Amino acid sequence: MQSFLDRVVIDILSKNENSTDLTFVLPSKRAGIFLKNILKSKLKKATILPKIISIEEFIEELSGINAIDSTTLLFEFYSVYIASTEEAKVESFENFTKWAPLLLQDFNEIDRHLVDANHLFSYLTDIKRIETLLKGEQKTDLILNQVKFYEKFENYYDNLYSYLVESKIGYQGLQYREAADNVEWYINNTSDKLVLVGFNALNKAEEKIFKGLLDSDIATIYWDIDAFFIKNNPQVATFINRYKSNWNYFEKNDFQWICNEFSNKKNIKIIGTPKDISQIKYAGEILKDISNTSNSFSDTALVLAEEAMLGASLNSLPNEVKSVNITMGYELKNIPLGNLFDYLFKLQIHHKNGAFYYKEVISVLNHPQVKSLFKTPDIIDRLLYNIAANNFTYLSKSSLLKLADNNPEYKELSFLFENWKNDANVAVDYCIRFIDLARENESLNTLEKEYLFRFYTIFQQLLNLNEKFGHITDIKTLNVFYNQMLKSEKLSFQGEPLSGLQVMGVLETRVLDFKNIIITSVNEGVLPGGKSDNSFIPFDIKQEVGLPTYKEKDAIFAYHFFRLIQRAESIYAIYNTEADSYGSGEQSRFLTQLEIFKKDEVEKIVVAPDVVKTNFEFKEIKKDDFVNDELKTLANKGFSASTLTNYILNPLEFYNQKILRIREIEEVEETIAANTLGTIIHKTLEAFYEPYINEMLKEEHLLQMKLKVPSEVQKWFNQVYNNGNISTGKNLLVYNVAKQFVNNFLKQELKLVKQGGNLKVLALEKKLALEIEIDGINFPIKLVGEADRIDELNGTLRIVDYKTGKVLQNDLNINDWSQITKDYKKHSKSFQVLFYALLYSKSENLDIDKHPLESGIISFKNLKAGFLKVNKSLVKKNDLELFENELKVLLLEIFNVNIPILEKESPFTN
Repeated sequence: MQSFLDRVVIDILSKNENSTDLTFVLPSKRAGIFLKNILKSKLKKATILPKIISIEEFIEELSGINAIDSTTLLFEFYSVYIASTEEAKVESFENFTKWAPLLLQDFNEIDRHLVDANHLFSYLTDIKRIETLLKGEQKTDLILNQVKFYEKFENYYDNLYSYLVESKIGYQGLQYREAADNVEWYINNTSDKLVLVGFNALNKAEEKIFKGLLDSDIATIYWDIDAFFIKNNPQVATFINRYKSNWNYFEKNDFQWICNEFSNKKNIKIIGTPKDISQIKYAGEILKDISNTSNSFSDTALVLAEEAMLGASLNSLPNEVKSVNITMGYELKNIPLGNLFDYLFKLQIHHKNGAFYYKEVISVLNHPQVKSLFKTPDIIDRLLYNIAANNFTYLSKSSLLKLADNNPEYKELSFLFENWKNDANVAVDYCIRFIDLARENESLNTLEKEYLFRFYTIFQQLLNLNEKFGHITDIKTLNVFYNQMLKSEKLSFQGEPLSGLQVMGVLETRVLDFKNIIITSVNEGVLPGGKSDNSFIPFDIKQEVGLPTYKEKDAIFAYHFFRLIQRAESIYAIYNTEADSYGSGEQSRFLTQLEIFKKDEVEKIVVAPDVVKTNFEFKEIKKDDFVNDELKTLANKGFSASTLTNYILNPLEFYNQKILRIREIEEVEETIAANTLGTIIHKTLEAFYEPYINEMLKEEHLLQMKLKVPSEVQKWFNQVYNNGNISTGKNLLVYNVAKQFVNNFLKQELKLVKQGGNLKVLALEKKLALEIEIDGINFPIKLVGEADRIDELNGTLRIVDYKTGKVLQNDLNINDWSQITKDYKKHSKSFQVLFYALLYSKSENLDIDKHPLESGIISFKNLKAGFLKVNKSLVKKNDLELFENELKVLLLEIFNVNIPILEKESPFTN
């Protein structure tokens, strides 16, 4: 395969005995490296190589304006903005950065295409005024302010342009405009012979410059377009056809070149895969296949249409790929280290009185870059455990030090949790301090060191710019600006540019040719990019003044795509078949065109990862000596109703909690949990009724309780909800719910007493215990429980269990006694209250024929239903006998060494 650059070099050397005086201008620096290598291989004798530069370098030289980076430009623009705006109307730098980058982007396009900016902005403003007039009575302050905003664009542009030109610095568009103005001077004062290589869509400034250079006979130009596209796909040849037809130069000079490469036989595969990661994995499989036929990947390119997939691509390359050259930059927003500084800024923004929100503290402490600084990583784990155990929702530096037991390693990092006093420069200083500390870590690999250095340069630049301009005054503004920088800044990779697999974006492929092309994300909306065009300038105005729209951008990408594959022998185009928020799951129109153009050479396949069907098997644990010993220990300690219902729900969970003693990880209870709410209500009612145990309750007793509800509930919130905040948000609502629950309950009790009910509380939080003997088990089993309240109402004993959740009478009805130890969902509540009734009646030797007994639930979310009893009636002796029999069957199953512990499917999944 003869590449385009090979052909250019051969032609140039055939026409110029001395190539030293030539200057090659190419679309990119990358293309220049390949051209230089070809020149070295073609030259027959040692000589000085001609000058090879990119179009950006040529424009900078021609304009006399030094390029300015986007960050510095934004700072400079804000200074110009302040000088151009009334002091009372100056927006903060934070708000300015939300619209200024978009306006600068428009300025750049206006200048690159030599549009009369004053005419454009005047025209745009007039249109906005007309739109406002047409709205009539619908005019609002917002609409009027928008017109005023557009009216200022011309002033901003003129002032910024003048300032930058005077300072000899500028954005790319300004460089182009100045270069176009200087082209006549350059033509008259240069002896260089220019060779313009591989261009396609020129902006108006480039077009003016190139035409001037060609017409003055100091330049030659080489195009790269296939005859097939000129005839069959005019979109690909949109720009080149225009230049070929309209430029005077081509009336006297041959057009170089139209090639015939696309018609050659090709191996083309169009591959659909689900999701982005599958595309990358499949690309790795293709590379493996290529390695079987080639010892080198130097003639292979992996082209990523979606550049965000670079990280996944590098992690998915097969072992056969020994060296890689990465042309594209890696966006800093995709580097995990970037999140850490965002966490730190948010930590400071949301702090209250020097204390930080626990979730943001945990995000910082859990960050891999922070954890890697500890020689003993369990320091962080212990600290996180202590935060949860003490239920801290806000933490100060001193409280964190205390929770970390003043560990020296943690102390060294504790500056991250100091109060940075909302000072942006202090924040940047501390970020740099952290980077310096992290760079001392000996376990860092080369890439991690590169990440740290790149962030160091960013923060150092921010510090220098802010010391010069002082626009960033607080951490919130710093955070906004920092996140904008992450989206635009990239990490550049260094390596041997001519060896190994080439990984690049679509624009980096300009001028270059490869034998094997793998291109990913060839989806509609990605390649080409769709109709979205962020700009202050509407589509129709862009068309009228000659600014590019999505139509021109589509034509540009059509050219790049088809030019890339026109000389390739094997093309693998991969697209995402799945519809999601980033794409329709539709293959690009370019692939559809390719199927038409090469219908006999295209193989279309859809691939998917192998899905291994696994039959879920419930776990089974045999009862060995360890399990049996733990069960005996539990029998001695006591089985509670919740332990037994836990076994009924899922024996495996019972095994984990009671045999292995595995506990759930404790977490900070930021919003009051249901069990905490229940505890607070229980404690409040216990405190209220305790002074009146064994007394007949009177109206005045209950009225006194009602007066104390707010203070008593507050007291128990403070004690039970450790370090929790109940002054705002959901917690305040839960606190008010607790007060309402208690008030409603006391109101109901008061009504009962007023109606003549004789109510006497006999016990609160009554501890119950009973040892039972079971045939087949050679040791006694202890049963334990704690009844919330035992009282007597009109001569009937009642065992009362409080529930803060909603309970219905159906939850306590028993139709089939054999199911009470089997159906958790239906009978767990009736099991609990009958369990208490059994323990109480037997431990107190109660004759329920003489002393009527009820056992049931008072539901705070269903208070109108009153006291909900098992089967709506008294507990009968037969009921207890039936329950005890089923309970013994359950215990026999638990202690039977021949019955394994079997995992159950949750009853709540259906």
